[in-house]
Amino acid sequence: MVLGVPAGRGLASLTPGPRAALELLFFAPVIVPALAVALGLHIVFIRAGLADTIFGVVIAHLLPTLPYMVLVMTSTFANSDNELEYQARTLGAGPVRAFLIVGLPTAVPGVLTGALFVFLISWSQYALTLLIGGGRVLTLPLLLFAFASAGDLAVTAALGLVFLAPAVVILTLTARFLTGRSVALAGVAGK
Repeated sequence: MVLGVPAGRGLASLTPGPRAALELLFFAPVIVPALAVALGLHIVFIRAGLADTIFGVVIAHLLPTLPYMVLVMTSTFANSDNELEYQARTLGAGPVRAFLIVGLPTAVPGVLTGALFVFLISWSQYALTLLIGGGRVLTLPLLLFAFASAGDLAVTAALGLVFLAPAVVILTLTARFLTGRSVALAGVAGK
């Protein structure tokens, strides 16, 4: 969120031509096959001493997640009315203060939606975490695949439910932020 909100704000203020070029740059890690990115990143992280560290895994998770946060925030800021923020600036607030007090609170639904999607994408990064973390940084997907490979079906089923729970919760919360209704109500209303 710390990187995606300002980047989305900056992209939203650009004209469509430069915005499209910069969005292509942001989405490059998603366009390139994930295994190619992970292998190249692993070599760089070995040389930088970030391989097999939690910090390295966190940085590596930025590659597949940041583009989506930037996309959601660019859309949020491009579709928001900046008039209140401009009024705050004419009343004496500086640009940072006007953004923090007026602009950011109006973008909270977009920030939360982007953060939820980013969590889901990061949550499902098995290969990237395994490669960069070297098996030393354990996450729930790594444990799930280890138990599934070992043939322990009871533990695999339990971990599978734990792995699924955040996705269901995030889907429900996102539906509320985007529509103001719960998922069940949205499904009934659509029929």
